[in-house]
Amino acid sequence: MTFRQFALHNVRRSFSRYAAYFLSSAFAVTIFFMYAAFIFHPDVVNGTIRPSVRKGIFAAEVIVFLFSVFFIFYSTSSFLKLRKKDFGLLTLFGITRGQLNKLIVIENSIIALLSIITGMGFGALLTKIFFMMFSIILDLPSPLSYYIHWKAIASTAAVFLATFEAITIITLITIRSSQIIDLLISAKKPKKPPVYSIWLSLLAVICLAIGYYLAYTSNIVQMMKRVLPILLLVIIGTYFLYTQASIGLLRYYKKRKRSYYRGTNLITAAELTYKLKDNARILSMVTILTAVTFTSTGVLANLYFGKKAEAEARFPHAISLISKKEPKAFDNKLQILKNTFRDERIPFKSHKAAFIRAYNPKKPNDQAMQHLVLMRVTDYNRFADLAGQPHISLPANTAAYMYPTPDKGYEPIRGKQITLAAQHSDKTITVSLTKPIYQPVINPTAFAGHMLIVPNHVFATMRQFAAKEAIQYYFGASYENWEKEASIIKKLNRSLKADDDVDFTNRFEFFYEMKKIFSLMLFIGFFVSLLFFLAADSILYFKLYNDLEQDGKQYEALSKLGLTLKEMKQIAAKQVAILFFIPFAVATVHAGFAFKMLQNMVSGSVVKTSVLVIILFFVVQLCYYFLIRSLYTKKVEQVM
Repeated sequence: MTFRQFALHNVRRSFSRYAAYFLSSAFAVTIFFMYAAFIFHPDVVNGTIRPSVRKGIFAAEVIVFLFSVFFIFYSTSSFLKLRKKDFGLLTLFGITRGQLNKLIVIENSIIALLSIITGMGFGALLTKIFFMMFSIILDLPSPLSYYIHWKAIASTAAVFLATFEAITIITLITIRSSQIIDLLISAKKPKKPPVYSIWLSLLAVICLAIGYYLAYTSNIVQMMKRVLPILLLVIIGTYFLYTQASIGLLRYYKKRKRSYYRGTNLITAAELTYKLKDNARILSMVTILTAVTFTSTGVLANLYFGKKAEAEARFPHAISLISKKEPKAFDNKLQILKNTFRDERIPFKSHKAAFIRAYNPKKPNDQAMQHLVLMRVTDYNRFADLAGQPHISLPANTAAYMYPTPDKGYEPIRGKQITLAAQHSDKTITVSLTKPIYQPVINPTAFAGHMLIVPNHVFATMRQFAAKEAIQYYFGASYENWEKEASIIKKLNRSLKADDDVDFTNRFEFFYEMKKIFSLMLFIGFFVSLLFFLAADSILYFKLYNDLEQDGKQYEALSKLGLTLKEMKQIAAKQVAILFFIPFAVATVHAGFAFKMLQNMVSGSVVKTSVLVIILFFVVQLCYYFLIRSLYTKKVEQVM
């Protein structure tokens, strides 16, 4: 047997050790290859596809590559620990340092080449479907042709081969610093009793509680300031949850004699005490990776599937016109708009109203108070009917501030009372402020200031002494299937040219931009998130497989004490289930508060889509669990 044949035989004999590592690496290569095929596609290079799409795919390539480096490095380190005994025996039998290095290089190169070839093979098969899906998402006139540039093949092979070989060199440096005796006894070092601290357990609870509170109460204004503190608090809390709080919970469980001494629970709990402590960093890392996967996929899915509801909340009317002051151009453009609807034979509902530009003379230094706009409550309710919003009623001599967007946390108009005066007038009226209205009923526009809804009699009084220049006019219209009527928006954009006196806004353009952005982000993010999730599960697989030899000896000892095969398989299944589903459960809780943060920033409900995302990943996790449990229990059977 030649040296190369010996290395190849080692890989083939130990392939079950490399299975998850190999498949996850091949999946990363597949995603990288498909993205590279898109980047180097002639239609993309020549500018047929907008540059922002190419930049988005390139950014995803970088993320996939960086995560692949981390994943491959961790996986190689895990296999190094698993094979230290083998390396020690080979060194003891006379293999030289150079030969050991050569063996490691050949074995890692074989796995690297197999992963790259397999990944690019699957990538070549799936690229056609990938291009078709991309064409649908980008609304291209015709699908991208199936074309794989040689640069896509060369760049994928070069990047991953260089990554594998660089990590192999790091592995050799680690092996070089280990002595033979260390390699032989690395798996037999005695476990230290787990140390438990009540204060660190409380720290875990406090960190998670503060992080959850910040997420639960965040709005769109506070979000950017709170993201990093929330992430840091959750990571710290998660780590000490596994290293400290979990041990405390198990100690508490041991005091519950009735349950603790039932069946094989005593053995399961005793072993878990060590496993949770030994695997704390891995479980923390898996939990955070899984939470990131849930959150990113859930957020992108909610933004994509909720884009229509979000557009309707931010633009209550399908189209609108508003005058900056009382111009003749407003009526002319309004007539053009109505004629266009008539020509397109699109039925619509509409309402026109007058607004009064006002200010608060008692607060001359407050910019918000100098740019007020008054709307009577009757007009508010008519606009609410067009937007599908509920009516409101106002007591006499009151006013309610209406947010310009549905985003909470922004409230420039505060206080118990406010004095109002129409622009170009010195007569005033004082009203009391009620609870603000968070959902606007008119489209956002720079022509309108801070909107106050007032009772009809207050509006009538203000209009009596309001100058002509203080009056604005707003027209809002709604019609069915607005998201499909692109032609009328194009015609209106051509005929209603922008000027300084009349502002034309529409919901369709906002919706279309959201569709382009979020569909692309969801398509890119889904594959990256799936890679993260599979890598997290693979890390658990590596850890369980690394512990198989030591666990096998424990089960062999238990069998000599009289435990049956069925009982030992139950113990094994419970331990695998706990290690697999505790991170999943904790990650689900983390993601749940992230979804609540998202709910505070969007208008539509995120519950349904978020639950579907969790269920989808739970099904994948369940399949993975049954596979790993089967491999693990077979190992238990072998020691009997």
